Amino acid sequence: MAYRSCVIILCLLNVILEVADVLTLSIPAPRVCIIGAGYSGLGTARYMKEYGVNFTVFEASRHIGGTWRFDPHVGVDEDGLPLFTSMYKNLRTNTPRQTMEYAGFPFPEGTPSYPTGPCFYKYLQYFAKHFDLMDNIQLQSYVTLVKWSNDHWEVTYTKMDTKEKVSEVCDFVVIASGEFSSPVIPDVDKLNTFQGKIIHSHDYKDAEAFRNRRVLLVGAGASGLDLAMQLSNVTAKLFHSHHLNYNQPDFSKAYVKKPDIDSFTPTGAFFVDGTTEEFDDVIFCTGYNYAHPFLDGSSGVTASQKYVLPLYQQTVNIKHPSMMFVGVSKKVINRVMDAQGQYAAALAAGKFELPSREEMLRNWLEHVYAQQNLGQRIVDVNVINNMDEYFGNLTAEADINPSPPVLTKIARFNGRNRLEDLLNYRDYDYKIIDKDNYERTYNPRKEQPCPIEV
Repeated sequence: MAYRSCVIILCLLNVILEVADVLTLSIPAPRVCIIGAGYSGLGTARYMKEYGVNFTVFEASRHIGGTWRFDPHVGVDEDGLPLFTSMYKNLRTNTPRQTMEYAGFPFPEGTPSYPTGPCFYKYLQYFAKHFDLMDNIQLQSYVTLVKWSNDHWEVTYTKMDTKEKVSEVCDFVVIASGEFSSPVIPDVDKLNTFQGKIIHSHDYKDAEAFRNRRVLLVGAGASGLDLAMQLSNVTAKLFHSHHLNYNQPDFSKAYVKKPDIDSFTPTGAFFVDGTTEEFDDVIFCTGYNYAHPFLDGSSGVTASQKYVLPLYQQTVNIKHPSMMFVGVSKKVINRVMDAQGQYAAALAAGKFELPSREEMLRNWLEHVYAQQNLGQRIVDVNVINNMDEYFGNLTAEADINPSPPVLTKIARFNGRNRLEDLLNYRDYDYKIIDKDNYERTYNPRKEQPCPIEV
């Protein structure tokens, strides 16, 4: 009798195990769709691969690299798509590469701390090759719609080579499409009456196009200051309209500082101090709007030109937590985007659980309240004020690679020093001593080496 009972139990156990095997086999692995193969998308893809997640990256253009790839086209690329890159000739990074490197993947020894744009692009290419990401990247796949339907995401894209429209089902979506493709042209009185050439820095390619011309440069952010350095040496006259308070260097005699513009004329402009100037060209270095035209209303986020909300940890769509954003945070070093990519991959891989929606929303509201207390406008909800604290929160929650505080120290010093010594700050190299300390040495170069072979 006992023997018979054992046989029955073993048979039942075998049936249960077979059913469990069938159930296991019938549950497909979650599929992640990543939009964009620039810095953020590639970093996210690397972690998806490391965690064994099934994923596809949809890239609209024929190339990886996003804004770091130089494209000679203006306005649209060879496939008729709007350009997703703002790269121009002779660009060098304006922050040390140590703050821009992916975790555990440094530039080779001998690379200047401020590499050229082409060198940084080589770094991204080498990164994709090293982690074998290209097999998971679909080029010429222009995403036009992302919507929530029947408890999953539907991603619709156009194959740019055949113009065929395709829809695919995804369990998770990561938006990593960047923020440098929708340039802002300010609404200045009578701008439409100006008869000369008007461009945004997004379409600027080379200073030579403005040799011996009279140019009005508007704005003094990163691009505005960089173009001032390039153009002051080739233009017949460079009028620079801005209100930045910084240690202005001794530009060439062609450079003239101007205040804000009051209104344009057919051949120039009036300025708020009552002066008038005439010029041939206008270059607006006036920033970018967020652009997520593919997001359907069902996505659950409010995505405008100025903000994306509400996002938990500046990454997770609170209403539909299977949608994540990488790279919409402002005032951060690139390593933040790398950490967000790892956080998104860890979530998709089931390595941690999110708090309840109520807790996530409360966390986000506390962030908004803190921004207001710091004098920030509601449109700045995507700003991260304390990067070390942010890294710590991600690490505690998802066990991501912690970023050493020394990177934040380098970034803060560089931000100040760039405004103090604009002409020479890139002539220094940084070396990280430990997690809290670095050294900086003067090392001017006539040429900028790039010891990366792709």
